[in-house]
Amino acid sequence: MINARVFLVLMIVSVFGCTRGEKGTESTPDSNEWELVILDSIEVDYLGSVGGGDFRNGKGVFFNFQENKLIEFDSTGRINHEISYPTDGPGKVKYPTQLRYTDDGRLFAASFVGWLYELNADLSLKQEITLSFPSQAHDGGGFFRNLDYWNDSLVSYYPGRDGASPYDPHFIRDHFLLEKIDPKTGGSIPLIKIPSTSRYSSDKFFERPWVQFGIEGDRLHLALSNEPMIHVYDIKDEAYLYTVDFKPAKFLDNGEHQKEYQYISGRRMLDGEIRQLFVTEKGTVVYYDEGIEEDIFVQNELNLPKNFPKYKDFQKQVLKIISQDSVLSNEIIVPYRIGRFMNIEKLDKPFYALRDDDFIGEEQEYITFYKLQLVQK
Repeated sequence: MINARVFLVLMIVSVFGCTRGEKGTESTPDSNEWELVILDSIEVDYLGSVGGGDFRNGKGVFFNFQENKLIEFDSTGRINHEISYPTDGPGKVKYPTQLRYTDDGRLFAASFVGWLYELNADLSLKQEITLSFPSQAHDGGGFFRNLDYWNDSLVSYYPGRDGASPYDPHFIRDHFLLEKIDPKTGGSIPLIKIPSTSRYSSDKFFERPWVQFGIEGDRLHLALSNEPMIHVYDIKDEAYLYTVDFKPAKFLDNGEHQKEYQYISGRRMLDGEIRQLFVTEKGTVVYYDEGIEEDIFVQNELNLPKNFPKYKDFQKQVLKIISQDSVLSNEIIVPYRIGRFMNIEKLDKPFYALRDDDFIGEEQEYITFYKLQLVQK
């Protein structure tokens, strides 16, 4: 284990209060200030990219796309297991980017194009989970969190029921968004429709968002990537409860489109985007980018792939915590040396995030994860 200097991340802009969707109840302002601390770092002796992962109960797992490989490690950085999968024939596992440990240590995985798997403790294939209809999704995955486990069932963003396409401009308005799946049989039932608090419940056209969600107890929290809202459901009763607007100080949006299949974000400007969502017993953590204004985007030719790394020069990446009673924390600025989070299990428990070596400009023969802690002031 490599000791790193402990430093405190600068905190800005305290934002309090929220609106609870259709309940119409406004909370009173309250102090809920936090700071992010880097406690330590660990090195995993592996050279390669990290294209998705999870960390729970003292162990982590991540996916390497180039080798179609999973690597499991512990909190000291020691590799426990690693395995490359064939993409055809016996034991095939195709691109398991979505990874989810259960509380009892089982590991489930999903491909960004729909395949679902359960893996053994040594990461070998235990079973492929096959539904009665194919997924119509052909993109996504990585660190988007759209696979969870609840009450002996997998819950997954798995579009395709009745042939529905997630690329239809009104897919989110017209269809169930998730499937509750029996991992033993592949049987599934649809779950969750978008509430009227979302603009995507209308007949208007907007950029296509990514779906992310998490489950704690019987509560399911769902977000669309380009709306600053968290929709809360009772998964047991399959009922919508309320919506929280997490009120970012800056979260750019290119607005309503005049026609379907029109894309503006990434061409003339950059929308704000929810990057990751974590649901814990004491609060929900949303991790987002602010977006980039059109004049800055055009002047710096940020539509060109060679300039994508410059996004970090013009927007902040931010954490915000929504407490159980919907009180909002301050905005916690996350330095760009910190990349994606592996998981946040509890607000009072350390967690791990990938170090962004490209931003730091260092080439290493290993992968570094920061050990982080959210501290309430």
